[in-house]
Amino acid sequence: MPGKTLEVPRWEYPPTSDKEFDYARLQTLDLSQITGDAYENVPEDVVKTIGDAFARDGFIYATNHGLSSEQIQKQFSIAQLAFDGVSEEDKQKYRAKILETGDFTGYKPRGHWKLKGVRDQIEHFSLQSHAFKKREEIFPPALLPLVDEIEEFNRYNHDHIFRKILSVLSLVLKLPPTYLWNLASNEEERFDLFRYALYHPPSPDEDAKTDGVRLQGHTDFNAVSLLYSQPIVSLQVLMPDNVWRYVRHVPDALVINLGDAMHFISGGYLKQTIHRVVSPPDPEQVPYRRLGVFYFAQFNRSTRLAPIAESPVASSTGKTFFDDGRKSPTAWEWECSRVKAYGQDGQKKVIDGGHEEEEMIGGEKVVHYN
Repeated sequence: MPGKTLEVPRWEYPPTSDKEFDYARLQTLDLSQITGDAYENVPEDVVKTIGDAFARDGFIYATNHGLSSEQIQKQFSIAQLAFDGVSEEDKQKYRAKILETGDFTGYKPRGHWKLKGVRDQIEHFSLQSHAFKKREEIFPPALLPLVDEIEEFNRYNHDHIFRKILSVLSLVLKLPPTYLWNLASNEEERFDLFRYALYHPPSPDEDAKTDGVRLQGHTDFNAVSLLYSQPIVSLQVLMPDNVWRYVRHVPDALVINLGDAMHFISGGYLKQTIHRVVSPPDPEQVPYRRLGVFYFAQFNRSTRLAPIAESPVASSTGKTFFDDGRKSPTAWEWECSRVKAYGQDGQKKVIDGGHEEEEMIGGEKVVHYN
């Protein structure tokens, strides 16, 4: 029954590559420097350094988040169990209704997305905030004894890590430190997404057809994304000089990037960086499956994705979206629109560089990077 302890087979990290590649040079945020009952105290140099990094690169590392190595490894172990310890029959039974509702909650099977006619080899088990109120409906029996532990981990990501990042970003936008948190802390409107992901190595023929790209270049749909660093060199970021660079593994660190929602409300000042997943450049890592633990943090469902009028930074960019704001969707509407369309055969226009442009809700265009 839920809450009961369960012995979970320990996941062992794949070997870390000892080879040097073209790695992105990303700033590191020491989360222990953000203090106060409401995490309102942020050193000025942190606001400056991290603000510049998010405006320029859109990606950073974060350390000293308050979670132990053992706690993080346990989540990877649970992720392994979610795929290897759950039958294919149960994965189908608890399948996510992605196309029907625009909600990733549940299992995404391999092959749901396509790139250059090749179906993906990525499995997900994703949980929106509402999943913990509907345990028997959402979680397969093999995971029910672990729901309390998974929920506690989710809560920590939201209430502490995400909140600290929002304090920094509020000050970057020259707003009170709790401003953005107030747009994300309504319990009735939360729809953050927690995800375990498993990337299976495709066949050599499939890899050749996609030029080694395993997840197409994209921006995230949400406000702030948290990725727990893992050893397989595979994640690439499109840096400001228009060069794809790998993200280096930093044990126990978080890799943090901003999504569309944060970009829109900041008037385009904060960057929603394009990233993708490719075949590992180290041949010794190619045979390994890539396991991932993610937390995609969101604003409240009803938050309107328009530049914040009270922010002099957002107002100074001169950028507008969604037909000058007349068609600005809510955070929930934007998420659903992008979830339903991603990786499908929608109407896309090929643009410079062979990339594909697709019109979304409110007339805003997104680019799928090949």
